[in-house]
Amino acid sequence: MKKLLSLALALMMALSLAACGGDSGSGGSSGDGSFSFNRKIEIVCPWGAGGGADTTVRQFATQLEKVLGQSVVVNNVTGAGGVSGVQYAVQQPADGYTWLMCTPSPMLAQISGATDFDVYGSIKPVCNMVWDCNIFVTGKDAPYNNYKELMDYVSANPGSVQCGVMSLTGLDGACVVAAFGDAIEAVGYSEGSQLNSDIIGNHVGLACVGPAEVAAMIESGDMKVIMSCTEERMSLEGLADVECAGENNVECFYGPYRGIFCKNDMPQEAIDAFVAAAEQAVASAEFQDWAKTQGLDQRTGWMDPATYQAQWDADYAELTELFG
Repeated sequence: MKKLLSLALALMMALSLAACGGDSGSGGSSGDGSFSFNRKIEIVCPWGAGGGADTTVRQFATQLEKVLGQSVVVNNVTGAGGVSGVQYAVQQPADGYTWLMCTPSPMLAQISGATDFDVYGSIKPVCNMVWDCNIFVTGKDAPYNNYKELMDYVSANPGSVQCGVMSLTGLDGACVVAAFGDAIEAVGYSEGSQLNSDIIGNHVGLACVGPAEVAAMIESGDMKVIMSCTEERMSLEGLADVECAGENNVECFYGPYRGIFCKNDMPQEAIDAFVAAAEQAVASAEFQDWAKTQGLDQRTGWMDPATYQAQWDADYAELTELFG
């Protein structure tokens, strides 16, 4: 009798677990309908190792591992100005275990006609980690020290100044177009070290770069900053006295915000679980301290899904008007 009772109880428990979806290990869902991560997570980075995007996502991944208790790996899938990585990410299963780190640059490649892949329509913003800024720098011997002097020089010497950028279809290229129109042409570089060398040697008259990339050369006096592409002056050491685009009424505020995206058909419960963990990772003292050392504390970095979607949509409209 006891044996029959035990068998009956075991059968009832098995049926109950099946009805509740109790095998959470196979599908990543817990019994209460929420999503739980129970295996390795991949974040695709569309740019190479060592760059700003890569270092940001790796710092984030380290903190995310601590929150989730699961391994988080970064997969660098490079090519086509970031578009190759986006294409790879959207080809993966929408199961909560593959996410994409992205900036507006691949979207701008679509808008400018550099690719026919629908970046904007293929991915959905999840949350943003950091928001970087761009600055315009020149060599120490350049005959201009601020935006007005630069524009006066260009007006008197048409075509004499070009601006080096790492991507003609990226946000640095967008800053050049927004700030100078046809007065200064953007020229593309494949290596940041070559661009820096050309600036110091006065082989190119201007460059649009991130502050962290040229901090040492600004500190040494080999470069001087003409203007920051920000609404207000920056508080970074060596940049507090540099005028900003906002005070010159120049709307070139494009800076690479680096955030997480997913496929459009990603389950909402997986997105909610990822966002909850990501917010803790970004808010951690370790991540915030690192961001400060990189000059990434000049703008509020964290954006939740709704805020991030609104920013993404607004930039799509604005960049389409500028480049479309």
